Amino acid sequence: MAECFANLECRVVDTRLVNKYNMFVLEVLKAWVDPGQPKPKTIHHVGYGTFVVDGEVIHFESRMP
Repeated sequence: MAECFANLECRVVDTRLVNKYNMFVLEVLKAWVDPGQPKPKTIHHVGYGTFVVDGEVIHFESRMP
């Protein structure tokens, strides 16, 4: 995909948290970064409608109880 600036190849190393938290523990085996995108923007969901884009906090009203 053209908009992908990085790719991580992983393997699952621990599934003990899947049933309780829907969480897998992964080990990164290989990493790739597209040198054609020197300043890609990232977005991270930090919970309850709050997102961080390259350090800037964006807040949306949460639908979580």
